[in-house]
Amino acid sequence: MAQRRVRMVGGGMQAELRYQVPFDRLVKLGRSAGRKAYRSVWVLSWLVVAAGSTMFFASEFYRDALDVWIKDAGFPLAARSAISWMPFVVILAGLILLRRLQRHQVKSRTDFDLTIRLSKDEDGLRFATDDVEYCLKWRGISQMLMEHDGVVVSSGNLFFLVPDTAFADAGARLAFIQDVYGRLTEKARSISEKYILPVLNEAYVERPRDFF
Repeated sequence: MAQRRVRMVGGGMQAELRYQVPFDRLVKLGRSAGRKAYRSVWVLSWLVVAAGSTMFFASEFYRDALDVWIKDAGFPLAARSAISWMPFVVILAGLILLRRLQRHQVKSRTDFDLTIRLSKDEDGLRFATDDVEYCLKWRGISQMLMEHDGVVVSSGNLFFLVPDTAFADAGARLAFIQDVYGRLTEKARSISEKYILPVLNEAYVERPRDFF
C-alpha cells in the first residue's frame, strides 16, 4: 500500500510517495507491460504458434490420407518426415523473425548511439546520456562481472557495461575495478569475487587516486 505525503506550498503541491512493490508483482508487470508495449509482436507470436500447432495436428489427423497422397504423387518417403517437421520449422522461423521485429521496434523508440557519461560520487555510479540518467547507489550494486570487452556492474536485472576502450589505460581500468569492488556490500563481493579476483590478482599495484 502506497504511503503518500503531500505538502501544500504557495498554492502548489509537492508530493513524496513511498511504496513497495512485491517481486511477484514486478514479474507480472514485466509480462503485462511487455504485451502492451509490443502488442503486435505478442499477437503475431501467438498466431505463429497457433499456425504451427494447427499444421502439426492436421498432419497427424490426416496422416493416412497424407501418406496415400505422397505415394500417389511419387514423392520419396523422406517427404513424409519433412512434412512432419514443417510445423516446427514454421514456429522457429516465425519466432526468430518476430524477435528481430521486436529489436527493430526497441531501436526505433530509443537512440542507442548517444554518448554515455559515467561519473562517481559518494552515493554511487551515474550513467547519463542527454535523454536519461541512472544512478546506481553503492548498496544497490548487486554484482560485478567481467566481459571480454569490458566491466559490467549490475543492479538486479539491470546490467551496465563499461567498455575497456572507455579507460585511458589498463591502470585506470584496474583502478576503477578496485574502487567499485571495494565499495560493494559483503554479499555483492561474495558473488563477484570469482570474476573480479582473478583480474586483481594479475598484478599488485598501490591503490591509485580516485579515477574520476
